[in-house]
Amino acid sequence: MNIKQLGWNAHFESHFENYRGQDLVPARVIRVGGGFYTLLGADGEQTATLAGQLRHGSTQDALPAVGDWVGIDSPQEGGIRIHAILPRQTALKRATVSNRKGLVEKPGVPQVLAANVDIAIIVCGLNRDYNPRRIERYLTLVHESGAMPLIVLNKSDICPETQARRAEIESIAFGTPVLVTSAQCGDGLDELASHLKAGSTLVLIGSSGAGKSTLLNRLACAEHQQTSEISAAVGKGMHTTTHRELFPLPGGALVIDTPGLRELHLWGESEAGLASTFPEVIGFAAQCRFSDCQHDQEPDCGIRQALHDGTLDPARLESYLKQRAEIASATLQSELAAQVAQKRKRKTIPRQGKRWRREHGDGQ
Repeated sequence: MNIKQLGWNAHFESHFENYRGQDLVPARVIRVGGGFYTLLGADGEQTATLAGQLRHGSTQDALPAVGDWVGIDSPQEGGIRIHAILPRQTALKRATVSNRKGLVEKPGVPQVLAANVDIAIIVCGLNRDYNPRRIERYLTLVHESGAMPLIVLNKSDICPETQARRAEIESIAFGTPVLVTSAQCGDGLDELASHLKAGSTLVLIGSSGAGKSTLLNRLACAEHQQTSEISAAVGKGMHTTTHRELFPLPGGALVIDTPGLRELHLWGESEAGLASTFPEVIGFAAQCRFSDCQHDQEPDCGIRQALHDGTLDPARLESYLKQRAEIASATLQSELAAQVAQKRKRKTIPRQGKRWRREHGDGQ
C-alpha cells in the first residue's frame, strides 16, 4: 500500500528527513496492545516493539498511539523496532482515568486516544445514551485536539423525537455539523459517507452502546468490528470494541474505532477547547465590569445579566463552570506530577554517577 493512502503528507515528509540517514522507514500505528505495535506501511502489516530509548525515556502521552507515524528499522533478529515518533498534527487527549479498582495509576499524565486525526465523529445514541452535556464534553476534547468535530445522532429508527433532539444539539454545536443516522436501517449514511475523503483520518468516539462499530461496519460494507445485540432492557448493546484500531475503508478514508469511554475527564490544556465549546459564555463574561468577576454578587456582571434576560441557558453555564473547574484541577495535577518527576530525576543522576564510578573507576 502506498503510504500516501495511509495519510502521509508534506508535514510528515518534512519531519522524516531527519531519519532517512538512519535507514529508517515510515509506518503508521494501527493497533496497540501488550507492548506490541501493529503497523501498516509500504511493506504491508507488521508488528514492532519500542527501541530502548523510547521505552525507558518517554512519558505515557509521548508513547506511540493509534494514528501515529513512526520510524522503524529493517527486521532484525529481535524483530522490528520503533526508533522515532513523528510530531503529531493533532492528538485527542483526556486526563488519565481510574482503573477497574478505582485508582488513578498515573495522575497528571494525559492519555492519547488517537493521533493525527482530521475529523472526530462524536457518536451519540438517540436512546438512553442521549445527553447534551456529554456531547459538550466531547466537543471540548475535540476542539482542543485540533481535529474538526462532527456530531452524529445515531439510532433514529427508535426515537420519535429525532428532529427536536437534532435542533437541541444544533443549538449548542455552534456551527459543528449535526447528522442523524440509523446504522441499522441505513438512514443518513450517505450524508455521513460524504465526509470520508480519501487519505483523511477519522475517529469514532462516544459512549458504550452508541453504535460506533455498527456505523463502521455499514460504512465499510464489511464486518470489521464484532457488535453485540441491543438489550431491550436498557436500550443499548454491550460494546465489543476492546481496543483502538485504525481501518482503511474501501473509498480511501481511514477510520479509527474506539471502545466506549467509561470516563471522559478533560486534560489540563483544554482552555482553548472550552472557549470554542462555550463561545456565548465567553462572550457574556467579556461584558463583565471586572476582569476577575466571579459572576456572583459583583455589579455589572455580564453573565448574571444574561441569565436574567434569558439569553444564557443556566444548564450551559453550569456545564461550562464544571468543565472549567475540572480543567483547573487537571492542570494542578499535571504541575505536581512534573515536580515529582523532576525530583526523581535529580535523585537518579547522582546514583547513576556512583554506579558508573564503581564500574569504571574514578578516572584517576
